[in-house]
Amino acid sequence: MRPRSWLASVSLLALLQCSPSNPAGDAGADPFAVPAMACRSGAGWAGDRPAFSRNTEAWGLSPVRGTRFATADIDNDGYADLVVQSGATNVRTNLDATPPVIHTRLLMNRPKAGGGREFVDATRESNFLATRDGAYGRNNTITGFADVDNDGDNDAVTQVYLNVSAPDDPGDRGVVMLNDGSGRFALAGESALAPAHADGFASQASGIAFVDQNRDGNIDVFVSYFYEPNWPAEVGQQPSLFRGNGAGLFEDVTTSVGMQLGDQMADFAMARHRRPLYGASACDVNGDGMLDLLGAAYGRQWNELFVSTADGTFREVGLSSNVGGDANREFQRDESYLCYCAAAAGRCPAGTPEPRYMCPVRGWRAGYNDQPWRLNGNTFTIACGDVDNDGDIDLYTAEIAHPDTGPASDRSQLLRNTSPMGATPEMVRFERVDRTQSGLVPGSAASQDEGGISAVMFDFDRDGRLDIWYGASDYPGNFGWMFRQKPDGTFEQVSSAAGVRHACPVGIALADFDLDGDQDLIVGSSTARNCAQTWRMGNEVHIYENVASDANWTSIRLVGRGAGGANRSGIGARVRVTAGGVTQTREIAGSFGHFGLGQELVAHFGLAANCAIERIEVRWPDAAGTVETFTAGASGAAIPANYRLELRQGEGRVRFETAPRMTADAGAR
Repeated sequence: MRPRSWLASVSLLALLQCSPSNPAGDAGADPFAVPAMACRSGAGWAGDRPAFSRNTEAWGLSPVRGTRFATADIDNDGYADLVVQSGATNVRTNLDATPPVIHTRLLMNRPKAGGGREFVDATRESNFLATRDGAYGRNNTITGFADVDNDGDNDAVTQVYLNVSAPDDPGDRGVVMLNDGSGRFALAGESALAPAHADGFASQASGIAFVDQNRDGNIDVFVSYFYEPNWPAEVGQQPSLFRGNGAGLFEDVTTSVGMQLGDQMADFAMARHRRPLYGASACDVNGDGMLDLLGAAYGRQWNELFVSTADGTFREVGLSSNVGGDANREFQRDESYLCYCAAAAGRCPAGTPEPRYMCPVRGWRAGYNDQPWRLNGNTFTIACGDVDNDGDIDLYTAEIAHPDTGPASDRSQLLRNTSPMGATPEMVRFERVDRTQSGLVPGSAASQDEGGISAVMFDFDRDGRLDIWYGASDYPGNFGWMFRQKPDGTFEQVSSAAGVRHACPVGIALADFDLDGDQDLIVGSSTARNCAQTWRMGNEVHIYENVASDANWTSIRLVGRGAGGANRSGIGARVRVTAGGVTQTREIAGSFGHFGLGQELVAHFGLAANCAIERIEVRWPDAAGTVETFTAGASGAAIPANYRLELRQGEGRVRFETAPRMTADAGAR
């Protein structure tokens, strides 16, 4: 028997948890019935109290250890659940060992005795770690959730980063785990995305992102990889696109869609070579209704941007679009270069300064380290979002950079989209915004090494402007930095005031875990380098509940038709919400970034003081690029804020929760 629908489940929960200020409705009532206005005060976060409350123990996460996360509503009860991964390679989980060896956990978001919510371990009963050899405890380092078989629940796509130099290999590769709707999983059949052990392909996966590249209503999967095993160090493994058949099986279409890159030095000079990638993202950079693919490149190489075209292929335009790297090529201030010069008189131009660091630093190869393709960034994550509410998608890069490398090594940066709507791949352009101008300067005097690993855009204070979380790790003085967007479009760093200055963060999970209308943050902790001095108990996992403001909000879940329409998850859809004359844009994406940063498949909008929504428009990712406007009820009245909404393709009317949930956050205390 199929579980209750998402909306019916949260409606029942609203009934059970309503307060005097939240009049209860009937869980069996017409979901299209327009509920009463539920206006909040609209008071924003003034910085006079923490915006986040660290409630790790209350949620049952104190004993949990991990660095990477995935999140989705696994059992269709309306609440986002959690997968926690340690990042360990070449090793399986063993729940029967004494003590248990745990590298992956599946935690369900459940009601807590006495009120509230908590995470309950369901790793074994979920069958999530099943293997093809009959053992239990599959090794996986990346997990993403999407409805790959269009049956109304979130399935899991997993990938493995295999340490190819280690002697042990348990044989696990990427697999697809099909969900029965109640949170129990079964292995899908073998396919290109989930090869047999004899096929060594996909050994160093570093990220996954979901798309529907041919817009047939079935989910496809983009996978990024790190270096090519057994090749020269500069060559990356070819990123791949796997096309889904709607039943959990996939075929490799990388070459047929024009994504194949080269490995010869001539390819490097022309930015046509395979690059080592440390993360994957997908967003529609030119507004043509088709998701484009982003590869975050390591090794100071150009980031990749594959822009989709009307003929079903991609064009790689990382360099020409300015996504590949910034324009600074001043390698002459790299301390390794200065050491190279100091080692032999006359090797470098007269007047070359002496090195400031003890030599050698990192080593220097003339004709190699001084080439444009080696003078970019070490990018771990590229985050997507309409940061300036102008209707197109901007980017933010999380980079690792060091003071000895000089200005040629790219720093983390905001990239504003300046592409004309519907631009051809060659016309796609981004403007790299000066960090001082934007206010997006992570770090302090104690953090000369910039350790950017994670980044995500979300409106934490619900004022209608996207903010940026930036996770910097593994070096002295590195923290999670929260940048709040101000009315003038610049940012201010509010990490300490917001109560979320987390030391050495790695992976994140972003979702409204308590269904109170704002997005909460789960953060993993690194123990690499000096970070072990901070996290002496290991890779601690902490949840920061959002208690920022009493501003209004809405959150929207999409349901596509499936085959013949948009995919059931709505991945690739663009949602536009207008309130108070301001239109905000979100895209449904899911997993993105370095080793799969977790975000739920729900669009969240802060509405500030506006308690009525004037317009909701969805551009569906189907073959026709269908644009649908949703109204409240048959009369087309204003849509009340502060309700979770469900929009189903072809209905044109908003489905509401039965009652608003306002009791759990700051405004209703």
